[in-house]
Amino acid sequence: MNSFEHLESNVRYYCRRWPAVFTHSSGTSIWDEDGREYIDFFAGAGALSYGHNNPVFVELAVEHLRSGKLLHSLDTFTPEKRRFLDTINDVLLEPRHLDMVVQTVGPTGATAVEAALQLAQRLTGRRGVIGFTGGYHGMSYRAASISHSMSGRETSAHLGDFVALPYVEHLSEDDLELLETTLVAGIAGEPIGAIIVEPTQGEGGARPFDPAYLRALREVATRHGVLVIADEIQAGVGRTGPFFSFEGSGLDPDVICVSKSISGLGLPMALNLVRRSLDTWRPGEFTGTFRGNNLAFATSTAMLETYWRDEVLEKSTAEKGIVVRHALSELAEQFGAGQYSVRGNGLLCGLDVVDTARAAAISNGAFERGLIVECCGPGDTVVKILAPLVIDEATLNEGLSRLADAVAAAH
Repeated sequence: MNSFEHLESNVRYYCRRWPAVFTHSSGTSIWDEDGREYIDFFAGAGALSYGHNNPVFVELAVEHLRSGKLLHSLDTFTPEKRRFLDTINDVLLEPRHLDMVVQTVGPTGATAVEAALQLAQRLTGRRGVIGFTGGYHGMSYRAASISHSMSGRETSAHLGDFVALPYVEHLSEDDLELLETTLVAGIAGEPIGAIIVEPTQGEGGARPFDPAYLRALREVATRHGVLVIADEIQAGVGRTGPFFSFEGSGLDPDVICVSKSISGLGLPMALNLVRRSLDTWRPGEFTGTFRGNNLAFATSTAMLETYWRDEVLEKSTAEKGIVVRHALSELAEQFGAGQYSVRGNGLLCGLDVVDTARAAAISNGAFERGLIVECCGPGDTVVKILAPLVIDEATLNEGLSRLADAVAAAH
């Protein structure tokens, strides 16, 4: 009897796409119980940007576990939390002139989104939220209700206080007018308190917003007293090159939601960076049992110290992104007949093959060739590249070669 089919819920998903029993991993590869190796262009849905079992973090974690140090600490003070906070300030906040405080919210990005929405409503007294087509912000009830990419699912929440504006690739006057009129009109009489945006959409299809639109969004939101929430859960922590995908755009968010790769090791961890002047929470007003993952504090600090004290990783990710986009552009030209498109930046890139069945065939064909790659975007038509940031050039090129073979086979 197959224990997975007999005992696990029908809701299981990724195991249906990649039907193998995986046993161990290292760097950019994972192995199944038959000993077959797969190059990983999925990276735990972006939670493993620094690779599987990165030895820098593993050794630290083993030492932490053996030493008897705290693992679960709620929001009590620990040496690991102190060092984590100091490092965030030194490495992320001060160099970017971000006067923000750190709110640990729990283990998931959805929890970070929930906290950001609650804070926005608390500060403005308004419940309405503006998001964008293709946006994805999590599976908890309120987070799902503002995730336009889930609007076709029977399980998605349907609340009357959310509106999705069109994703903006190239700014136009119509985009600004729609944003302005929506903020003035509200949603079914409910005034707007927050705008939430993924500066580079992940599940929406590896789509970066026009930086000019993000800058204008900030200006309009400020005029209307509306909070700007940047969802950096998938695109952040270096995925697009800079630590935050909004950098250089002028978005200047009031709240930044961070999760996925923030622990470095793939441990459950989420936090919000909140503009200091807006940190009006009362003690215990937003709480949670698993806010204090002390092991994740330690590995996150190591990740920041190792990879973000200089610009080496950022430049490397940008260079690898160019390689990926070039490879995808060649595939689009060879097989797309002018219909395929390439999008994304850094190591969050995608090839839109227009057709859902063809995208699935490419993903399946890649798996048969020893490559893990997923689909995303409207109708799951985009083959998305989320290779670990630490991938070496030879492995990256081998993975792209296997992807090219899968694309050819799907045609």
